[in-house]
Amino acid sequence: MTTLDVKKLTSCGSDWEGNQYTLLSRVKVWTDQIRKNKLFPALQESIQTNINLEEILRENLESKWWFDSEIRARRLNERITVYEKAQQIGFQLDKLLEFVEWALYLNRPVLAEGEILRSFIEENLPIRRITSSKNYLGKGYFTLPDNKKERLNIYYYEVNWDWHKNEVIHNMGTELIRSVPFESIKSSTEEFVMDFINNYQQLYDPVAFIFETDLDFPYEESMLPIAEEKLLDEIKVY
Repeated sequence: MTTLDVKKLTSCGSDWEGNQYTLLSRVKVWTDQIRKNKLFPALQESIQTNINLEEILRENLESKWWFDSEIRARRLNERITVYEKAQQIGFQLDKLLEFVEWALYLNRPVLAEGEILRSFIEENLPIRRITSSKNYLGKGYFTLPDNKKERLNIYYYEVNWDWHKNEVIHNMGTELIRSVPFESIKSSTEEFVMDFINNYQQLYDPVAFIFETDLDFPYEESMLPIAEEKLLDEIKVY
């Protein structure tokens, strides 16, 4: 699914009717995915579209205020072509604002449904730290069950820090390093992970987290992304 180009949809002289059809089609895809409990990338695209639309609305409301006060409110004594050009600009600006407000309204239910599903998964996906060591350079392990496939997955994670506009930005990369059928785990998950840490991994005294849940929602589209978000929030505390 290609990324929605909001700037193209809101460019001057756009085919507003065609743009409405494009956005309606994309919103239907997002809605269908979320109602199948597949949060990503649908929710993230919906959120980003909303951010872009609000930015365009804010910028063009300022333009409309200037246009109404400086152009429409004055009596133009110049040539008639200048007046007609101003009228054309005003018409396009009005159509743009009308489209953006409609698009924001159309997208609102997608955001609401997506956030409800996200909150439900977060509430039913508790995370627990099982080691007492300090965070080793932002590296460690976490487990997440795939209940549909009845497997326990162990991931290596690494957190990177960067600066953007005087703010620290955290990014996390993950890698699946082991996947074990539930039936082959004879001990508790915590004991199994501690055995893995003590005998089969290379980091010295690593941090390890366990996610525990009975949910069997789509793994790659919902469970794993939410787990990664929760883990990153948890790591920021330390």
